[in-house]
Amino acid sequence: MRKHRCDRPRLSGLLPVCTVLLAFVASGAVGQERYHPAIDPGLFPLPGNLEAAVEFWKDVFATYTSDQVILHDERHLNVVYSVVDMGDLRATGSSELQIDRARIRRVRAEMSRIAKALRDLAAGRPAMDLPPDLRSIPSQMENIAGGRTKYRRAAGLIRSQRGLRDRFEEAIEISGMFMPGIQRTLADYGLPAEIRCLPFVESMFNYRARSKVGASGAWQFTASTGRAFLQMDEAVDARSDVLLAAEGAARKLRQDYESLEAWPLALTAYNHGAGGMARAVRRLDTRDIGVIAEKYRSRTFGFASRNFYPEFLAAVIVYADRDRHFPGIEPFPEIRFDVVDRDRYVALTDLATATGVEMDELAELNPALDRSVLAGSLLVPPRYPLRVPAGSAPRFEQAYAALSPERKPDRQAAFGYRVRRGDTLGAIARRFGSSVSEIQRANRLPRADRIYVGQRLRIPQQGSGRTAPPPVQRAAVRAPAERTAAAETRNSPQETPSEIVHVVRSGESVHRIARKYGVTVATVVAANELGRPELIHAGQRLRIPAGGKDVVYRVRRGDTLSQLARTFGTSTAKIQRANGLRGSRIIVGQTLRIPAG
Repeated sequence: MRKHRCDRPRLSGLLPVCTVLLAFVASGAVGQERYHPAIDPGLFPLPGNLEAAVEFWKDVFATYTSDQVILHDERHLNVVYSVVDMGDLRATGSSELQIDRARIRRVRAEMSRIAKALRDLAAGRPAMDLPPDLRSIPSQMENIAGGRTKYRRAAGLIRSQRGLRDRFEEAIEISGMFMPGIQRTLADYGLPAEIRCLPFVESMFNYRARSKVGASGAWQFTASTGRAFLQMDEAVDARSDVLLAAEGAARKLRQDYESLEAWPLALTAYNHGAGGMARAVRRLDTRDIGVIAEKYRSRTFGFASRNFYPEFLAAVIVYADRDRHFPGIEPFPEIRFDVVDRDRYVALTDLATATGVEMDELAELNPALDRSVLAGSLLVPPRYPLRVPAGSAPRFEQAYAALSPERKPDRQAAFGYRVRRGDTLGAIARRFGSSVSEIQRANRLPRADRIYVGQRLRIPQQGSGRTAPPPVQRAAVRAPAERTAAAETRNSPQETPSEIVHVVRSGESVHRIARKYGVTVATVVAANELGRPELIHAGQRLRIPAGGKDVVYRVRRGDTLSQLARTFGTSTAKIQRANGLRGSRIIVGQTLRIPAG
């Protein structure tokens, strides 16, 4: 079979000719009008049988929220039976646990109802005898072959999918910090710019994400694949760093592209494995992702693998059209930093002390560093690209040069121990003055009771880089004397606070907090000097400058009118008058106008 490809994507001087040829070949099967301007049809073809899947995932990303569950056919994603919506429970103030339990019950009941309707159709029952909302099933499935048997088959292929609109919205914000760096990395490796959207599919840019199979980080590397493409040792796990992992992803994708000779296959290999995709190509004698998605059968080539490429295309399109889908949502500013090179191991605590830079700031800039490095019991390896605040590289270089030779060893601050019969991790930790958790982290042991005779363990030496400092305070609580807004108001009820102190709740983002108080994200970031806005955590206090303007506020669980009045420095009566409220009853999800105090 004749192949049309660029030998090195976007690196060759013949790229324009190659792209035109690919686009011309693709146009024979797929009309160019089906392509979004953000997608190069020569590199990322869209077979006709995958169009419905792309549209489905666009709706998942941009239309349905996580409170909605789409019930659809697993093989034909354009067949959508119904949507289970939990908005009513959220509006009445139900807890997350209550909503989750109700979601499971409702989805199961709805799937049973749909399955019965499909079995009735298979038995010859007229569509008009079905519940009104399910009478469209025959028209939705009219182009599916199989006569009435297709309905019986479909009864076993009902699948549920939660919406992701709210998660995509937050991912757009977080992506702003990393997207320019990702794009530079892709360009350095000669990869298509579209690949920048892969973290939306993998993790929604959550670099703390962990999957059931052990994949970790925004790019979702497993440990085995991560070790092949990233720095992973006792001190560093580059999977946790969006930009370092982007470089590993670029290397893997380029390798898979050169092996599989097509971007749809290389992308699907990111989920299914390059070996699995090579088997699919050999078995079906084609590199057409549409044919493979429809006809390839394998125990491991399931729904996720079949849909990985359409899901990716949908993410590219939704991200390109983000201003239309998510008006008013602005990406966070790009993260800025310097990189300091070293030729030997060094304690991060030594550099922090010598330069006067806070450890929590270095921790935020270097999420790949293990906690043992932050505590001083492991050292920063010389090949790790240590990030420091922008403009501070000269200070760190001088501090590193001034350290005595014994503070810059040529090996890691740990020694080896071979497990003997009768050893436990606790006994080993006590023997060497370490701790079970430190030994687990140094050796990446998921469980403390899983060691075996003859196993070689690295034992981190407490204080080997320097005396271990107190536990690192990750939170950006920059003004310990500040009180919460409620406390401020109780002490001086006649005063309107010049600023509000917001205590972060679990699951909150800077965007949501800013929207709550009617200020911009930039205002919150600047007021709290947040270098990494996505790293706020439950219990952290954030200063919210009072804007002196009316605020549009959506009621949350636990809110009361009196509490809102204290928070915003106004009165219950003013809120009631502004919203035409006769009493004090408000409900979750209700929109209120909060007048300026």
